[in-house]
Amino acid sequence: MPKPIKLVNKDFLSSLNTSSEEFFHILEIAKNFKNKKFNIELRDKVLGLIFDKSSTRTRVSFQVAMSRLGGTTVDLNPMTSQIGRGEPIRDTARVLSRYCDVLAIRTFKQTDLEEYAKWSSKPVINALTDLEHPCQALADYMTIKEEFADFKKVVLTFIGDGNNVANSLILYGALLGVEVRIACPKGYEPNDLVIKRAQKNISEQKFIKNY
Repeated sequence: MPKPIKLVNKDFLSSLNTSSEEFFHILEIAKNFKNKKFNIELRDKVLGLIFDKSSTRTRVSFQVAMSRLGGTTVDLNPMTSQIGRGEPIRDTARVLSRYCDVLAIRTFKQTDLEEYAKWSSKPVINALTDLEHPCQALADYMTIKEEFADFKKVVLTFIGDGNNVANSLILYGALLGVEVRIACPKGYEPNDLVIKRAQKNISEQKFIKNY
């Protein structure tokens, strides 16, 4: 497998941060790890969790995953830290960069996530914003690939409001050549900029490799 280079020591803020080659490389690593054919050792590595929005599955997923990889997590609750008292993002990001090896942030504005990434010297992962939920979309597409093998034969239908998950599914769908259909109430459509970017990605791709 070719080593992904775009995400090495860099931020994962959006589904747009991965190429198709890196996407499939990540899924291959995940599959092999899941089937106990590959081991990842993150001993002495620390993941900082900043969750401005409440969470159950995402928070537990990150904590359990880091534990099973041999690392540890530090859960920074805004209600019991300086974050909740209005400390500037730049100061929080700078300080945490000295203690943690990576930060996973779940917040409201995508611009706040980008602000963390700007001031952090360590990689920042999008654990959900109002705009995107790329980790959820990655997991969804991994399940689809395990079930159907070939993305070319898949029509993905999302029923609900055009939220952050829908946006990330659309962007990855454009990257992978998956037909994505969104069924939502009028007035709750996916983000217009996401649709335009997905259409741009499709038009720019002369071909999509069949993995």
